[in-house]
Amino acid sequence: MTAGVGATAEWIAHARAAETVRAGGLFTDRLAVAFTERSNAPLLELFRSAPTPRFDVLAVRTRFFDDYLATATGPGGSRQVVLLAAGLDSRAFRLDWPPGTRVFELDLPELLEAKEELLRDEGFGEPSCVRRVVPADLRDDWAAALREAGFDPGTPTVWLVEGLLYYLTEAEADAVVRELSGLSAPGSRLGLEQVNTDTYRAPWMRDWLATMRAEGRPWQSGVAEPEQWLAGHGWRAAVVEPSDVDSSVGRRVPRTPARSVPGVARTWLVTAELGAQQ
Repeated sequence: MTAGVGATAEWIAHARAAETVRAGGLFTDRLAVAFTERSNAPLLELFRSAPTPRFDVLAVRTRFFDDYLATATGPGGSRQVVLLAAGLDSRAFRLDWPPGTRVFELDLPELLEAKEELLRDEGFGEPSCVRRVVPADLRDDWAAALREAGFDPGTPTVWLVEGLLYYLTEAEADAVVRELSGLSAPGSRLGLEQVNTDTYRAPWMRDWLATMRAEGRPWQSGVAEPEQWLAGHGWRAAVVEPSDVDSSVGRRVPRTPARSVPGVARTWLVTAELGAQQ
């Protein structure tokens, strides 16, 4: 593992690098390629010579949230964006942000330090947004750190919580959503990913979950009804699964049956809007 970069952030960067060097990729992430070349050059060469579908779900997820951010900050949208647990995400640089957009990247100090070093070494210039780096632990008072970085809770915010919540306990995941909801002005938007509770009971998920536990990054939470859960925090949610997304066509993405079918492991891709009253 690269110093300062957690296993999850490293794995996601490798997945995005694989998609970038693949013909017909759903996005281009130059930072992910640079990171993978430094941390595991033979793996990057393997991605180039033998494209793999193993990261297709992650690629579809990334493109889904890219499109969400573009829509949420488009005409009439907000100019304040917060990426929680940003990791090695390079959206601040690779997306075309409207003038005046401020993007806050919040994550652990050591991870952000490693990311800044990589950005400097690779010669990344200034992004099209105003980028604010916020070193903070989501288990501590991250809201205070966000405010100190210039975040304005009176301005509608576009939130992204991707690849995070299932690593938290149910109480911790709910606390994150409760905290960001309290920081959100009416008109704010939320994009998040979570799994369902049946994920932990599905027989075909047992090996994966055991592997994650053995690697020290266990999945710990899920939600059965994301619309109802988010409504309790004031959000009107729209929920899809990866196989519902247009970019999943032709990709190795599990096709899930109707939500009324029990016992199915599901990944929720959620976009939501905050009402006038929380």
